Amino acid sequence: MEDDLIEVFNNINVKVNNGKPNLYKPVLLLYALKKCYLGNERLISFNEINAALNITFKELFPNENNHNFHYAFKRLENDKVWEITKINILKRTSSGDLYKSELIEKNISGGFLEPIYQELFSDKYLIEKIYNIILEKYIDNRFHSSFQLIDFKNNPTNGVKRMTLMNNQGEPVSHWWITKGLKTIKTDREIFSSQNMRRARCEFIAGDNRLKTIKSWLVASQLIQGGRNSREYELTDFGFAILGNDTNLDKSSTWWAFHLSTCFSTVSEPYPNFFLQLDTISKDWINSKQLFSKIQNNLTSDNGDSYKDSTLESLISSVRRMFEHDRPLADLGLIEIRKAEDQIHIRLGSPKLTDEIIIHALAMMRFHCYKMRSGVDFSEIIAAGLGHFLCCSPEELRKQIWRMEQSNNWKEYFSFTNAVNLESVSFTERCNPRETVLLLLQSGEDTWL
Repeated sequence: MEDDLIEVFNNINVKVNNGKPNLYKPVLLLYALKKCYLGNERLISFNEINAALNITFKELFPNENNHNFHYAFKRLENDKVWEITKINILKRTSSGDLYKSELIEKNISGGFLEPIYQELFSDKYLIEKIYNIILEKYIDNRFHSSFQLIDFKNNPTNGVKRMTLMNNQGEPVSHWWITKGLKTIKTDREIFSSQNMRRARCEFIAGDNRLKTIKSWLVASQLIQGGRNSREYELTDFGFAILGNDTNLDKSSTWWAFHLSTCFSTVSEPYPNFFLQLDTISKDWINSKQLFSKIQNNLTSDNGDSYKDSTLESLISSVRRMFEHDRPLADLGLIEIRKAEDQIHIRLGSPKLTDEIIIHALAMMRFHCYKMRSGVDFSEIIAAGLGHFLCCSPEELRKQIWRMEQSNNWKEYFSFTNAVNLESVSFTERCNPRETVLLLLQSGEDTWL
């Protein structure tokens, strides 16, 4: 269970020399956790580990002269989290360690025990918790930026993709589950802890996998976040705003806020890419196989590997089904879906865009992509994916922003400069998600189809 696994990693035996922890085990664990997070195979060759950790230590810890990573590679086995291939045929030193030369020559691999790997692989938020525990416990704060688990940069134009697949067990989520989740976590922060699984199943009328689905969507949409300890989740400011203004989540503006928050979340793929790979100008239909290929090509791990087809297909299906039948996003008009010749075809819809939706979208984009800047070029707005997330072409978005700029209603939020070879948006302090989400929830008009 989640809490037990966190405890196992928290109790990894790490030697301390002169008051400083030996970094070999922690850095190896961070490397293996990140590989799991990115969907890589469970077993990793020692040759790969040795090469990667050599680079890390030379760059960050040059005073650690003895790069004997084979000791950590073997001794993690004693911590009951790790296994090594062909362990029975490998020679041992007098201290019980393995020989580095033999690990290299025989291309020996190691990795998390199968049950541990499966639990980690199925819950990326759990990986984040364990990763951060190890990082905070053993790695000096000066080097934390070099150990980013999620390689998401603030500037979306630099080509770096958000590569964190949402762990939703391949299922969409219902209106009732999201509503129930918010109301429950407000008063019971430990409802998703392993000790409370039986009670959670009764509360949500759901099995273990569906509980992971619910928790995953709540985290991915930034409605909840980790609490004061590993057992807790708590409402974010966004979650409190939703409950405070739309207790039963009945308003279309609530689900617009949910949609935009998920688009700009760092733990919600492939939701953002589902929109980014659809055409905003002609809005041509694309079949699900073509869309899968485009998303797959756009979501690769740091070393260039693609995610497993079965995993990605399941996740894309769960996103698509959020816009079908009685799912909560179906009646916003964001996505159109049809079935023809035994194939599913998808295209961007033509939702009703109110000024409140657009201003909140601009604030979300600014906060998540250009947080330290007071203005951006219009081309950067397009690069951030805002047209895709609002289901409109760049020209339509330009016209909408220009029209709003002419109104006194929005001058307190932004200004739009439209000059020859220069189109830019400048933001005021009021153009921030905390303020604009309240504006959307309290003043946004009904846009249900």
